[in-house]
Amino acid sequence: MMRSLYAGVSGLKNHQTRMDVIGNNIANVNTIGFKKSRVVFQDMFSQTLKNATAPSQNKAGTNPHQVGLGMSLASIDVIHTPGSFQSTGKNTDLSIEGDGYFMVSDGEKTYYTRAGNFDLDVNYTFFHGGTGLVAKGILADASGKIDPTALIQDIHLEQYVSTPARATTKIDFAKNIDSRVAPQVETLTSAIHHDQLTPTVVSLNDIPFSNVTVIDSNGVQLVENAADGYSINYATGELTIAAGAATEDYTISYNKPNYTLSVLAYDSKGDIHTVNVHLAKIDHNKWTVNTTVDNTFVSYGQGMLEFDPVTGDLINSTVTNTIQTIDGAADLDFSYDFSNVKEYAGDFTITFTGQDGFTAGYLEEVSVDSRGILNGSYSNGERRQLAQLTIATFANPAGLTKVGNNLYTVSNNSGLPDEGVPGVSGRGMINPETLEMSNVDLSQEFVDMIITQRGFQANSRIITTSDKILEELVNLHR
Repeated sequence: MMRSLYAGVSGLKNHQTRMDVIGNNIANVNTIGFKKSRVVFQDMFSQTLKNATAPSQNKAGTNPHQVGLGMSLASIDVIHTPGSFQSTGKNTDLSIEGDGYFMVSDGEKTYYTRAGNFDLDVNYTFFHGGTGLVAKGILADASGKIDPTALIQDIHLEQYVSTPARATTKIDFAKNIDSRVAPQVETLTSAIHHDQLTPTVVSLNDIPFSNVTVIDSNGVQLVENAADGYSINYATGELTIAAGAATEDYTISYNKPNYTLSVLAYDSKGDIHTVNVHLAKIDHNKWTVNTTVDNTFVSYGQGMLEFDPVTGDLINSTVTNTIQTIDGAADLDFSYDFSNVKEYAGDFTITFTGQDGFTAGYLEEVSVDSRGILNGSYSNGERRQLAQLTIATFANPAGLTKVGNNLYTVSNNSGLPDEGVPGVSGRGMINPETLEMSNVDLSQEFVDMIITQRGFQANSRIITTSDKILEELVNLHR
């Protein structure tokens, strides 16, 4: 008789525990990143009244006679199935699509969470909302590169609040240069060299120019910089026929630019300079390049571009680096990249596609992409990587210990965390501007609550019925 009372009591106690778990699940139906729990029951030790007997030649065996002593909790499991994603429109709200947990720290201990309500504080620390714990990840180096194998640490971005100026080192061009255009040749026939004692100076007005030829009336061409030839000041446009040259009427011809491209370059202090790139066609598939910086011709940034007559691809470039002295700053020293320029029979569409210099700037916005990379946008238009969030996976996520505030810690049965960047080694990807909702299913919880209530009622009936039987037993003496 007493066994049924204790069995009923165990049923009451454990169904109450199940009801507590269900109540907690329902209370957290709108808690971001929450993982529901479930209660699993098991029967308790059974009292054996008679042991089992083995069969003999003439008699069958008998089964054991046992009376159960009630029930107990087998486990309270945390179900780590993913919840649905809610769009928030806030870029620092994050969720994990797949396995893994965000890593946050109080400076000493690391915690793990699926709740991705992050934000930036006044000191540009990327922290977990509600707890103030600092998110952990990998910081970018000075050039904005992130090494996935680097040290995982707290994400403090104060060192990235400003970015220094950087001088331009390369200017890129792309698209088409029209193969149909003809060379723009200018010819001067009035260069009269009177004697061999005095040099003759002729002004060429089309600066910059290229492919200069000086030919006498007999068809003999002078050699540039020879004692009996000519010299040119490309900055002023002055062509000087040497005194030692033969007394002749000379014809001077040169090519004028067909096109001029204007781009901007930055010096080491971040000051802006106007760079004009002059393109002059001199023959089929051949173009010369000249450069002026701030309307001043420079003796660098010159050369020839040669294109394949069949494919239109650039096959050779002899254009040198542009070097220009800048007052109060380091010399400008940059190259041109024409590798993406083609020469087809089509409109001239060459455009400047980028350069790597910029002025000083200040951090204006931080956004997060699907790889968990925090990208900074600066007032100077620069965009660079600042850090990358890391997440952790576990061999047994159900073994993690809940410590409140949507946080978990490692336990003896969770396994050690496998920490690293998202999308690698089974770790999930990041969904920016979303939060993972609770995985609690209200319909299931209400059904479980009804079953639990009925289980509790049934166990209470065991106690009341056993009590009545005991009452009858006590009344036997009457």
